[in-house]
Amino acid sequence: MLKARWSHCNDIRSALIEIMNEGGNTEITVKKYTSSPHKGSKDRRFIAEAIFDIVKNYRFYDYIKPERGDSFIAIITAYFYQNQILPPDNPEWQIIDPASIDQKIQEANLQPEVKYSVPQWLFEKGSQSLPNHWLGIIASSITKAPIYLRVNNTISDCNQLSRYFSKLGIGHTIVNENCIRLHNRINLNQDRAYQNGWYEIQDKGSQRIGHFCNPHIGMSIIDACCGGGGKSLHLADLMENSGHILALDINVNALKSFKNRLQRTPFTNISIADYNDAHKIESLNNSAEMVLCDVPCSATGVMRREIDQKWKLTPEQLNRLMDTQSSILSMSSHWVIPGGYLIYATCSVLPDENQNQIENFLRSHSEFLKIDEDQLYPETDGHDGFYMCKMQRNEF
Repeated sequence: MLKARWSHCNDIRSALIEIMNEGGNTEITVKKYTSSPHKGSKDRRFIAEAIFDIVKNYRFYDYIKPERGDSFIAIITAYFYQNQILPPDNPEWQIIDPASIDQKIQEANLQPEVKYSVPQWLFEKGSQSLPNHWLGIIASSITKAPIYLRVNNTISDCNQLSRYFSKLGIGHTIVNENCIRLHNRINLNQDRAYQNGWYEIQDKGSQRIGHFCNPHIGMSIIDACCGGGGKSLHLADLMENSGHILALDINVNALKSFKNRLQRTPFTNISIADYNDAHKIESLNNSAEMVLCDVPCSATGVMRREIDQKWKLTPEQLNRLMDTQSSILSMSSHWVIPGGYLIYATCSVLPDENQNQIENFLRSHSEFLKIDEDQLYPETDGHDGFYMCKMQRNEF
């Protein structure tokens, strides 16, 4: 049986304090505690797996933990017990009572909000608004997220990429002509094909949004919330590097990352800008055949990837997000030319951010007509959860 090292346990405890008490980002915090050159690959893997698993299942471990000792140490020892890992010999880590914790595990498994580690307010909201889907959604939220790749068909194709992976011994499955699923999580940042722009790492459900937009060759598009640029790059590929895409975001760091990402690709039809130039933003009125609003949201469709977001989300923050969504929709609707399309998308499953948001928008913007929508719920061994809606502006 694997035994935990005292030093690794202290790293895990410090990381959990930064994430759960101080609002730290899990990915960044994990890198902080696993980047030391003095740690071997097994040590780094042990620390990372523990942090990710505990954050994802925090409510479950908090429920079954021993009642004595430091709270974070108790949660970590509960994780060790559940995963058959021996704690350090130090007395403060020797606090497990097997009979007591086994009883708590039985109780936790009878409470879905605890078993699947969801904040109580969010569990109640999801249960009320999505009674037929919510248990499946939160059950998938604690599973391992599959890794999907989207092929840039402008310069490669699935068969070519599949042959390349096979030569490298990388296990994979072709999902469709645009998508490949990796069998195992591996670091692809230095992969030659990735550096040459053959593919992007993008969830299968997220890929559906680009196809839902269905852009035509030569189209003028504004990506109003481009973030790291995944949707813009997909649209550029679908348009075969024709037309023009203006990618906008308020997050300067995300735009910097997008610029670096764009350099790996052959696409010359994307320009990137932020919202600081008010004159430029005003000049966008009636300028685009399509505007994509992939808005900030609760991320309830991607909880198994953004594992700390559910603990940071509050009812008040959700209301602020919905106000932001409404403002973005209203502002960007002016950028659509008569006859053009406005696409609204989220990685949320909550109706308040999706169907209800669209209904509110259409009530106050009679010049738009909803022509299509789709709601993807996360699947345990499949795609994440997304909502998308296409609206068309009247031609008069």
